[in-house]
Amino acid sequence: MSGTLEQLPMTPGYFRLILRCFGDTPERREAILAGTGATEAMARDAAADISLFQQVRQIGNVIDLIGDGWALSAPELWNPASHGPLGVAALTAPDIARMIEVVARFGYVRAPFYESTLRRGPAWVELAYDLTVPIDERLWRPMVEISFVGIRALLGSVLARPPLEARFLFACPEPGHAPQVRAILGESVAYGAARNAVRFPTAWLALESPFADAALFDAAVGELQGAERRLTAPVGLRGRVERLLSTLPAGRLTADETARLMGVSRRTLVRRLAEAGVGYRQLADAELRGRAERLLASGAMSHARIAEELGYTDPTSFSRACRRWFRGGGTMAG
Repeated sequence: MSGTLEQLPMTPGYFRLILRCFGDTPERREAILAGTGATEAMARDAAADISLFQQVRQIGNVIDLIGDGWALSAPELWNPASHGPLGVAALTAPDIARMIEVVARFGYVRAPFYESTLRRGPAWVELAYDLTVPIDERLWRPMVEISFVGIRALLGSVLARPPLEARFLFACPEPGHAPQVRAILGESVAYGAARNAVRFPTAWLALESPFADAALFDAAVGELQGAERRLTAPVGLRGRVERLLSTLPAGRLTADETARLMGVSRRTLVRRLAEAGVGYRQLADAELRGRAERLLASGAMSHARIAEELGYTDPTSFSRACRRWFRGGGTMAG
């Protein structure tokens, strides 16, 4: 399974929020991060890049730590703001019709393990979720629970009341924490369905949202479209490594550290970069050279301070690298 999941980029927002909600002690944070290859510093970095493998591994850790039903014990996970531009676009859409269309089209951008299908009938609208990668039921179920609670909150915000007529269908056997699910979603919850789906009256589609905001809606949709382009035209592991190296605030990463952050083994990292025609040392060296060139051009730091910033143990090693990088050029004159 990890061979598929490691290739799918995942927003770090949920990873960060789950760690904050349940990692209230150093021991719990360590348990939640175990085996993910992520660090607390990475979780705090808004520009960090993680894979779906790392997200799934974190969810497995939380289940081991807390048990099934954990996703329903943290209301912070249900807030539309927790879903980034998807939540903003859905909340500021002009009506429920556009709200659901946005969720159906762009939901996978925030959670690339499923795709949505929207069907309209004379009496009911159905928004179905179909898994696109093989994930164990205990791992995908909490993510679907969070999604369903989010849909319920969005519908309720427009109705200005609980959406009691909505139905929530799970494509899995009824779990032991089903009473907790019904306490939040309502009694119209069914298990053993053919597909994970939300159904609600078609008449609701025409209801206008009191939170409609054309400017915010357009901006959020634009963000989602950009994320969709990045996801549907993946840059591969090489691009993800380059992006990770470019977001490092200081110092540098070894190949082992990078492999862990990518959710792959060092051997897999080396092999797949070789297939792309490049080595890890080449990418790391190119990034160091670019950062050195920018720092030297700015003139804001001494030679010794730049060496330290780039992770060199002494200025002499940095000088040798500069002679190799800029031989024949004037960039290193100082």
